[in-house]
Amino acid sequence: MMSITNVVFPFTVPSKERKIPLGRRMELAVIFSLAELIRDKGGGLISKKPAEEILFISKMYYPLWFVPWRRRTLIFDGFDLCSHTLSLDILPDTNMFIQEMKGSSDKLETYSAFLSHNLNYFESFSGKGQKVIKGLIMDHELMNDLFSLLHKSKRIRGKPGTGLLPLVMDHAAIEASMKEIKKFEKTLEDDIKRLKAITKILMKTTKRHINSIEVEIRRVERRSRIKIDNLMSRIAKKTERMRKSYDKLIIKLSEDADKKIQRLSGEDAKLKAEIEHLKNYIEECKNQILTAQEEKNEKQEEYWRQRLKSSKMRFLEIEKKLEEIGKKIEEVNSKRNFEISRLKSEYASKAEKYLMEVKRLEAARDAKIKMSREAAESLEDFTSKIIGQINMLIDARKLALKNLREMGYPAYKRKTILAYMPFFLVCYSRDLKKRYVSFPPSIANTMDGVSKIKRALRPYAVRSLLQEYSLPIANLLNRLVNSILQNPVLEDTILKICAKSNLLKQRSFREDVKAGLKDLAEEGWLSEEELENLTSRLKALS
Repeated sequence: MMSITNVVFPFTVPSKERKIPLGRRMELAVIFSLAELIRDKGGGLISKKPAEEILFISKMYYPLWFVPWRRRTLIFDGFDLCSHTLSLDILPDTNMFIQEMKGSSDKLETYSAFLSHNLNYFESFSGKGQKVIKGLIMDHELMNDLFSLLHKSKRIRGKPGTGLLPLVMDHAAIEASMKEIKKFEKTLEDDIKRLKAITKILMKTTKRHINSIEVEIRRVERRSRIKIDNLMSRIAKKTERMRKSYDKLIIKLSEDADKKIQRLSGEDAKLKAEIEHLKNYIEECKNQILTAQEEKNEKQEEYWRQRLKSSKMRFLEIEKKLEEIGKKIEEVNSKRNFEISRLKSEYASKAEKYLMEVKRLEAARDAKIKMSREAAESLEDFTSKIIGQINMLIDARKLALKNLREMGYPAYKRKTILAYMPFFLVCYSRDLKKRYVSFPPSIANTMDGVSKIKRALRPYAVRSLLQEYSLPIANLLNRLVNSILQNPVLEDTILKICAKSNLLKQRSFREDVKAGLKDLAEEGWLSEEELENLTSRLKALS
């Protein structure tokens, strides 16, 4: 239950030059003067119109609520001309998302498919909602001006008097509006909590699956390592037996080749020894031929020439054999090397075949690990993108919550205040038609505050005595006047109120106005002629 303090705003606020507030008599006199000055006096050259008659002059009170809110103050229009629409971006269906997420979170495959399918689920809001808060004033200039008047208000008990506008937004309505605002705030808070809960569930579920994937990777690595180690052990034994077999073949091949080379090398050595002997014998033959020539022993010369010829032929024959033996040794060496190389290659090929199974196991292991890591990366990417979108929605909700909590005027009032803002409502009547004019709270000037040029150019300087305190407040009262003209029911209500509060029907009003007109004249706001005209008009209304 709100604790309520009643206050009433002043109708006039003295300017800096005036300092002293305008008295009640002068205030009433000014309103009467202004009401009379703007009254259509009728006439016209072609079709003469009758003059307007003042049906009533009423001092009215516009109700305004000042309600505490989050170390600030909300201002409500008690007559309910104003309202404010709270806009709310509608979230995607979070309950359905959570339900589907929980239903698919047990298995990696279904959870990954769920994330992929809902990758853009929170990309944007699903629509817009609105909530109209009746009576709430959010015009900043109007709030500033109303708070300025609140600082100048006086505390009262009960109501300020007659002329009260209907309190459309009563205490219960204000509490209902505050309840709606708090409900709106609770909705924003719950949305933020729900979105944060979704991010926590997403991160927790994704982390659980990634941990399972890492466990599976370690299991695959462990099993693969055991299989490969066992296979490598068997392969090592096979290759060792095969190596020994091939080593024996290579050794035998080398030994056979060495024997052939040794035999050929022996022949080579004998032939080389023989060729050295032939070289010496050929020289001896040449010497014997020379000796026989000196002795002119033709028979001996012929003998040694035959021996020389046969030795040279044998020399050439041995050289050819040595060349053939060299080629044979080279062929044996080449064949041995080729065969050894072939055996080694054959061994390496067979050993490689044994290792193919190892490579197959390693490839299968690597493929499984790659798939698992890609699955983990996909989960992280999907989760990160969805959480990024959710965080944007959370930021939007936080901003909306901040704006909601910063509504109203940045000043705190501990208690709820019901303020009555005075204004004057004048009704003119002509040919059954009515015209309404409102006079809003104003600043009371002095003659010194009004320029001499203005006073010289315009009669009735009293027009410049009052200066509207606030254009937004004047606009609010103009809206009231328009509403009266457009709404017959409201007009009937206002007429009934003003019939009771019509100042023209009060003897004290006429006496106060009469005295107030004299006070205005003394201050220079009215000339003697103007004073006489207005006084006469006042008597005519009696």
